Amino acid sequence: MLSASIGLLTGVAERTMRKQRCHPMRCNVQKLCGGCSLLSVPSVKQAKLKQEQVTDIMKNANLSVKVEPVIMAQSAIGYRNKVIVGFAKDKDKKIYSGLYALKSHRVINTSGCAMHPQLLNEIIDFITKTVSGMKYELYNEHTGTGILRHVLLRWAKETDEVMVVLITSTKQLPGRRNFVNALVKEFPQVKTVIQNINPRDTSVVLQDESIVLYGNGMITDELCGLKISFTASAFYQIHHDQCEKLYGLAKQLLDLQPADKVLDTYCGVGTIGLTLADACSEVTGVEINKDAVKNAIYNARQNGIRNARFVAMDSTQFMLEARKFHSSFDAIVLDPPRAGTTEAFIEAACGLKPKKILYISCDPRTQARDLVKFKRFGYLTDTIYPVDMFPNTDHVESICLLTPSKNASKKFEKKGPSKGAQKPKKDLNPYEKALLELKQSKKNKKR
Repeated sequence: MLSASIGLLTGVAERTMRKQRCHPMRCNVQKLCGGCSLLSVPSVKQAKLKQEQVTDIMKNANLSVKVEPVIMAQSAIGYRNKVIVGFAKDKDKKIYSGLYALKSHRVINTSGCAMHPQLLNEIIDFITKTVSGMKYELYNEHTGTGILRHVLLRWAKETDEVMVVLITSTKQLPGRRNFVNALVKEFPQVKTVIQNINPRDTSVVLQDESIVLYGNGMITDELCGLKISFTASAFYQIHHDQCEKLYGLAKQLLDLQPADKVLDTYCGVGTIGLTLADACSEVTGVEINKDAVKNAIYNARQNGIRNARFVAMDSTQFMLEARKFHSSFDAIVLDPPRAGTTEAFIEAACGLKPKKILYISCDPRTQARDLVKFKRFGYLTDTIYPVDMFPNTDHVESICLLTPSKNASKKFEKKGPSKGAQKPKKDLNPYEKALLELKQSKKNKKR
């Protein structure tokens, strides 16, 4: 049944893409930008190249796995729901906006980029003209002078809501009220405008201090039948439609039972865990970004989901605490950043002896490295499912299900405090607080 579903996803997308893209696209700044390295390659060939890429990576890691055909996107243009642009001046001192040139911090004019939704391109053009008219001094990373550094846009595809974030080097932003008024009047889709202050000498775009200039600092999308709200710094998948396919596949692979307990690590704003909540008894989400955890809690509430709890904690640290206290989870989900997860996480996760571990990765190389370590602790996979989350680029997402081998349980001995041992009095850490919260919620339900 699962293979039939995968085949349907792959086949429909491939037929659609053949109709849409008989010939590759062209872009005047493709060689300079480097963002769409496969733009000149037909979509079906892109998918085959990505499947081969994942296959080679797994072979080089000595992993005997089947790599399924890539689950392609029906929409290969206008899909990016997050855009960050910088600003520069041309030889005539006219301000333009765009992306960085390949392997540099030089801004090139990418006006009208085909990967951006048309609405976001129009907003970028409007902001660029407004910035020119207000004569904002552009930030110079060499001298540390100037005010305006970047503009970040986030778009909710299903609701058409837009978030605009102005990244400045100081709190001072002359005429910002007029700027905001003009922006929201021209584009009613803009539901919130934020100023993020970044005075540091760094390539990291967003910093901790923000001022909400308009709206409530969030926008809301609809994903897999749920309302999902998120703030500027919270992780949310770039390609909405492919994300729904990815999470749908995750749910199929896990095949949860009503009594199952799920641990969703690196959970972001809670999207994966919340989509699984109706299929299991309990979801615990763990995320280091405190703003994202607030979003996840809000998302659970606005969707009426009462069996999900979220903890602001490093996922590896949480996993170590979970093993220390002999916690029990039937399924563990991880969707780590590009760097992958840690060996400590892997050992602790396997030590909890879950029935299933679902691994979603945005870099098959680090996933392969981690799968080798999972194998060492007795958890194996036989199939990798690549998903094209980033059409026209050389990036590919991959997902797999790991299950314990027959000798997996022999690799671990229970460690931690004995049943009779008294814990020293101390402040509860986030993990222990989460345990107490879950126990209390169960008591309340019984009442």
